[in-house]
Amino acid sequence: MTEERARRRARLASGEPGLLVEPAADAKVLYSVFTAVPLAVAVYGLTVQRDALGAVGLVFLLIAFACGIPLVLLVAERRRAAALVTDIRAARHGADLGPECHPVRVGLNEPGAAPGSPWDTTPPRDAVLAVREGHLQLRAENGASADIPLPEILGVVLLPAGRGRAAADLHLRSGEAIELRTTRIRPLGVALSEAGIRVLYENVAV
Repeated sequence: MTEERARRRARLASGEPGLLVEPAADAKVLYSVFTAVPLAVAVYGLTVQRDALGAVGLVFLLIAFACGIPLVLLVAERRRAAALVTDIRAARHGADLGPECHPVRVGLNEPGAAPGSPWDTTPPRDAVLAVREGHLQLRAENGASADIPLPEILGVVLLPAGRGRAAADLHLRSGEAIELRTTRIRPLGVALSEAGIRVLYENVAV
């Protein structure tokens, strides 16, 4: 376990109070609004009032294009995530998953000095997380599975995206830790928080 992860574990083992993660507005809706409004202005300026507002319409068309890129990327990512959940549910090891699944990426190839979870010490792979009947469920695309009783979970620290995906560093009372990388840190944080798992933030806006 690295020094940073040991520090997070110490925070979870201390008396620091956990925080409730609340749902936020759907980013897809926000991006859609920010794309549609300038696009509508651009269409008006380039068609109805082309002579007077042509230049303005062109500017708003560029704004709509810039706002549309994150929307396209978000839709593509959600489709990929939905396909992963569907594939794992269709497999035999995913048939018993809870109703709400969260796509994550596990595996750090990081043995470390402390006991490592098999989910952390293996090469990276896609998986889904769900909460059902007092257990945190992990199901990987390669067939690996785990059902962790919630009382065995010490807590989780939400990490900033930095140069890659955001992540949730999940620590077990056994001393093991599992890093769950995700592009949707808030929904994952909400699910863990609502399950009664203690959640802390580490310089991350969710």
